[in-house]
Formats: sequence, C-alpha cells, structure tokens
Amino acid sequence: MAATLLKTNSVTVAAQDDAASVAGLPSPGFVAVQVTGTFSATITFEASVDGTNYVAFNMTPSNSGTDASTATAAGAFTKATGAYSAFRARCSTYSSGSPVVTIRYAAQ
Repeated sequence: MAATLLKTNSVTVAAQDDAASVAGLPSPGFVAVQVTGTFSATITFEASVDGTNYVAFNMTPSNSGTDASTATAAGAFTKATGAYSAFRARCSTYSSGSPVVTIRYAAQ
C-alpha cells in the first residue's frame, strides 16, 4: 500500500490576511480546515491552480450539508480538492480575538 501524503499548517490569526496554507499538492485528495477559539473575524476558504492566484472555495461544515466559502465561528470543514495545487484559509476581516486556523491536505 502506498503512503498517504499529508501536509498540515496552522496559524494563530492576529490580523487581516493572516492565513494557514498548503501548497505543492501533487494529486487530487481532500482538504480539511478547523477553526478554533473565540473571535470576531471572517475566515475565507480559497484554492489556486497556479499557487499564486486564489479564488473562493466552498467547503462542507461538519455540522451541515450546506457548503460555505467562509467561517465566522469555530468549526470544522472538509472537501475534495479536485486538481487545485494550493489551498488556504485566510482571515478576510478581523476585529478581535485569536482564532487558530489549521489546514490539512491528504492525497487520495
């Protein structure tokens, strides 16, 4: 059995545009994002084909079947990656608190 490639990154958000990201993904797989802490901020999920230009990426929250491209409260989110080569969970607006954002990629 082949080994599964895992990439993980975590950041404690202290300002707008702080981001947890994974890049250089060689194949389709799955990405998961967990946001913890008490905060007033918006975390935006984004994906990139070229690793430079990012677009909004809908993810499925663990407590709902309705996809979302942002999180404004603590939670966990997952989604298949398709052929994107990079993902990030970026703080697009920040007011207060210290959200911890962890992103993890696992190859299929």
